[in-house]
Amino acid sequence: MENRLLLAFVLSLAVFVGWGYFLAEVQGPMPVQEQGMDNQNVQSIPSQSTGITGSTPSAPSQYQSSQSITPTPSPVNPFPGEEILIQVSAGKTHFTISNRGGVLKQLQLPRFKNDSGEIIDLIDNPDHLTSALALKTNDPEITSILQNAHYEPSTTSIVLDENNTEGKLTLTLNHSSGLQVVRKYTFRFDDYLVEMSTKITATALANRNLQYQVLLGPGMGGKISSQTDYIVFSGATVFANNERIENPPEDIQGTAYFKGDIKWMAFQNKYFGSALIPQQGTKAGIVFKEKDSVFVGLELESVQSSANAQYLLYAGTKELEILETKGHDLVRLIDYGWFGNKFAFLVKPLLKVLAFFYEHTGNYGWSIIFLTIIIKVLFSPLTHKSFKSMKGMQKVQPYVKIIQERNKDDKQKMNAEMLELYKKHKVNPVGGCLPMLLQIPVFIALYHALFFSIELRGAPFIGWIVDLSVADPYYVYPVLMGATMFLQQRLTPSIGDPMQQKIMMFLPIVFTFLFLSFPSGLVIYWTVNNMLTISQQYYIYHVAKD
Repeated sequence: MENRLLLAFVLSLAVFVGWGYFLAEVQGPMPVQEQGMDNQNVQSIPSQSTGITGSTPSAPSQYQSSQSITPTPSPVNPFPGEEILIQVSAGKTHFTISNRGGVLKQLQLPRFKNDSGEIIDLIDNPDHLTSALALKTNDPEITSILQNAHYEPSTTSIVLDENNTEGKLTLTLNHSSGLQVVRKYTFRFDDYLVEMSTKITATALANRNLQYQVLLGPGMGGKISSQTDYIVFSGATVFANNERIENPPEDIQGTAYFKGDIKWMAFQNKYFGSALIPQQGTKAGIVFKEKDSVFVGLELESVQSSANAQYLLYAGTKELEILETKGHDLVRLIDYGWFGNKFAFLVKPLLKVLAFFYEHTGNYGWSIIFLTIIIKVLFSPLTHKSFKSMKGMQKVQPYVKIIQERNKDDKQKMNAEMLELYKKHKVNPVGGCLPMLLQIPVFIALYHALFFSIELRGAPFIGWIVDLSVADPYYVYPVLMGATMFLQQRLTPSIGDPMQQKIMMFLPIVFTFLFLSFPSGLVIYWTVNNMLTISQQYYIYHVAKD
């Protein structure tokens, strides 16, 4: 019995010691409580929302122990406080603004989605570089305060609708260095334009001669679509002194300053744009690179290290009607390419007619078809004259060959006899080309209107066409376009030498492969135009009498 009790005691002791060793290894030592503090006296100290620096951490407590313990000091946070994200829902736009620096974290356009089906965010900053709408100075210490201190927000949420159309946000910073900043934002429902102002008071820092900038970037276009951004320049763009200046990243060396009549400093891609528009208190526009990312901005006027500036932020779509109503030459955000800009005076009316048909049909596919019909009707007299001329040329073609054979050694006589032949049969050799040449500017303008128009982005037609701005996924319309073009070539009178005729017959194949990657809206236009042309050709060549 005693042996059993002794064994039980030894085993119990072993378990107790083993359990204590296990707890020490897994949980670590129990925390040591500071002298003079117990659980009832411990309180959480509220953070300063103003981002005041220079606070001294409390001295470490001395612990009574048999051994001397040197505590490890904790790193000091120079900008204490909790980041607050202010949400602004303004209908067509949704902003997420951080009170840390008063910068933009997100700028979403709920109406539009990218290739992945996510709502488009115009801000793309994966490398966590300087945020959009950040303030910057020529003094790194003050820049750090402006960009990292926690401003006091007047509200943490703004929701606008048809009944509540305007909302204001004020961010205030009172810093221990003597720096005072007030940043104001005015949002309006369904408006891509935001009114902004920045007032910086730094009387105590007047000897530093501070110069301030408000920045836009990086990646203020966001990742939109791999299919739609080709051909068009995407990046930093400036409109100054009535000149639109694109700034490719590889051309930016140092900081470029733009002075004079600065309308806006912007980022833009094929469909979207974001621009800083100076109002008062600014003296120049800037473009520079931080690492490999491009930034644009406005340099503020500064007096004794203080500044007071008003400016606007446009962030939204490049829809023609919207940009025209906003003024500030924002319509110059739209670029139709070097060739298309020459016919911009025609592009804009065509876009407005397209919008008119959309108001009545509710579908841009049908709007394109109706617009194509209208253009075809307007040019039908010229087209009719062109086809009649080609039909007449076809009739005299045998006589032309006889004259050419008979006078192959006498060019002057051959030309005289051919002119007499044309006069006798009342045909004009250029009659078939001239009417077509007059239509070319309109065709080019319509091409660019459809190619660059955001109105087609995400707009469905019928069946498998769910987005008129991207290519037909099954290549049905490009093949149909090629077939109609081939049929049109077959109906056209054969004029010229056999080699030219073979080249012309090969064109439908070339155009079919070319149109495989074109936006389906463009292909539908071309296909419908071919069908209307074929109908007109058939009527002239087979129905109408001479």
